[in-house]
Amino acid sequence: MKRDYYFDNAKFILIFLVVAGHVISPYRHDEQWLLTLYQFIYTFHMPAFILLAGYFSSNYDKKGYYVKIVTRLAIPYVILQTIYTLYYNGLYPNTNFDLQYFTPRWAMWFLLSMIAWKLLLPIFAKYRWSITLPIVFLIGLSVGFIQVPERFLSLDRTFYFFPFFLIGYYLSKTDLFSIIRKNQGKYQLISAGFMGILLIGIFISTTDIGSGSVILYGTNVYESMHDMYLRFVMYTISFFVTIAFFTFIPASQNVFTGIGSRSFYVYILHGFIIKWFFETSLGQSVQSIPDYFLLFIISILVTVLTGNAIIVRLIRKPFLYVKETFSIKNG
Repeated sequence: MKRDYYFDNAKFILIFLVVAGHVISPYRHDEQWLLTLYQFIYTFHMPAFILLAGYFSSNYDKKGYYVKIVTRLAIPYVILQTIYTLYYNGLYPNTNFDLQYFTPRWAMWFLLSMIAWKLLLPIFAKYRWSITLPIVFLIGLSVGFIQVPERFLSLDRTFYFFPFFLIGYYLSKTDLFSIIRKNQGKYQLISAGFMGILLIGIFISTTDIGSGSVILYGTNVYESMHDMYLRFVMYTISFFVTIAFFTFIPASQNVFTGIGSRSFYVYILHGFIIKWFFETSLGQSVQSIPDYFLLFIISILVTVLTGNAIIVRLIRKPFLYVKETFSIKNG
């Protein structure tokens, strides 16, 4: 099947924002504008990514669906969780990281949550969106009352972001993206205005957006009912800014389109590079405006490197071997 460049372009921009968000994270409190940019990115980059994951998950009723969950998500998660643990023990010699699989290392939560979303989809997809979406939003709001012990199975993030995954699935049954693409010129001015207002709002109210930005991660535990109301507001903002984001995506093939089609590998590999960078003398000396702009250059380089076709081809081999072995054993 011919790839749709529009979605590959969207995935490239989103995966670059994931990398950039992780790169600037340790320095975000050094400058107000950097914190504002960081929080703005986090209002929509993962919701949009997860929405696309749901959009392309409409084949849940086809043969091999659950086998693919194991070969494409569960096995890679176990492998990467193991590798990241060993890597951390080598990178941070004064800290001992235990090998565990129920508490994901850093960005590995996404793979674990994806497994859960894929397993939940066949249950919720049986019913109309008017029934299921209120339920999952209510669950997403309610999980903030629960302290998940040691981030067990990333349950907090799983249920917080599940509404976006389910919205993506339901959007695959509509013409919304076709409408957006045909009328981009009309919607872009409105979207730019909305995003501009949001940026200004974040800049002048960063203390209300959340201490440490945890409210944007979906991991904060409520201290009062005000926190629940704030999560509801963030849900609303994230949905609309996500839709606004898609009005700016080009539909034609570009030099970066191919990287978008390989965004999974950028996601699983970029952590090895930037975690190492934070431990270097350069990474620990970032403190000026030129240094902060250097961070964005590093983000571009890391995205391009980890999304390079040759690198991806080498990385895919062990995963393909495991996938083929598992498929043979299971007929």
